[in-house]
Amino acid sequence: VEQRQKRELCDILDKLKRAHVNTVLFQTRIRGTVTYPSHIEPWDGCISGRFGTAPNYDPLQYAIEEAHKRGMELHAWVVTVPTGKWNSYGAKHLRQTHPELMRHVGEDACLNPEDSRSAEYIASICEEITRRYDIDGIHLDYISYPETWKMRVSRQEARNHITNIVRAIRLKVKGLKPWVKLSCSPLGKFNDLNRFPSGGWNAYNKVCQDAQGWLRDGLMDQLYPM
Repeated sequence: VEQRQKRELCDILDKLKRAHVNTVLFQTRIRGTVTYPSHIEPWDGCISGRFGTAPNYDPLQYAIEEAHKRGMELHAWVVTVPTGKWNSYGAKHLRQTHPELMRHVGEDACLNPEDSRSAEYIASICEEITRRYDIDGIHLDYISYPETWKMRVSRQEARNHITNIVRAIRLKVKGLKPWVKLSCSPLGKFNDLNRFPSGGWNAYNKVCQDAQGWLRDGLMDQLYPM
């Protein structure tokens, strides 16, 4: 299994190199689970086939080495707020280790974006990755409120909470390695425009991502709009 996975990854990287792709996002945190040996969260099941079971190699380290051999940057892709279904492996682990941070949203679980300890927790994962690996970037996915969250604060307060998570991560990452790039994948429509309404589906007001502000204020280096 290990050798097949490595061959498959190298085949993908070779195709990307031929297409002149210079940056690869490698999913490193999935839903309260990870694809590297972490002291904070358990293994996802996508590598070994079983949640909580380590493979015989470090997939993140291997991906970094192979990307760098091909002159490509490797950014660790980190899902931030959502942690999967309420009874999923990652959510159950977090409900045991950090029950005070977990929130039930429909059938799903997530970290509470309004609790500053959530920002510290997510930042600690990004810090662990940055400290231990020669990554070129940290890419934040779902750095937002869940779509079905029952909002009890103003939209501006909510945007501040999400921005505080971004700021906490940036401080940890840049404090260790200032050259590591920080990016995210916000909703593609930033906000309503007079001529082009978003139909209630936009980054700024729906899920409270101030992505333009993050770029303007230097909190983000790159955006990959969804």
